[in-house]
Amino acid sequence: IYNEGARALTEALRHNKTLQLIDISGNGIDDECTEALVEALTHNKSLSLVNISNNRIGDRGGKALAEALLKSDNLTHVSMVNNRISDEGE
Repeated sequence: IYNEGARALTEALRHNKTLQLIDISGNGIDDECTEALVEALTHNKSLSLVNISNNRIGDRGGKALAEALLKSDNLTHVSMVNNRISDEGE
């Protein structure tokens, strides 16, 4: 889906009230798009698991996802293996 599709997905996630799991692994998502996704996740109260592995997420996106996890009451699992996150972004 790459960035264009991920942006459309983030808009849908803002309004979603039932989806509990989303797997967007292997879609070429980068830091910029990850930050938009994190913004949507802050509005979403139903998702508990997000798989965003095997994308192009770097340190900036990794930090944004970590912050979203800390702030969320419902988000309990985020899988982001095989991205471009270094020790600095963990």
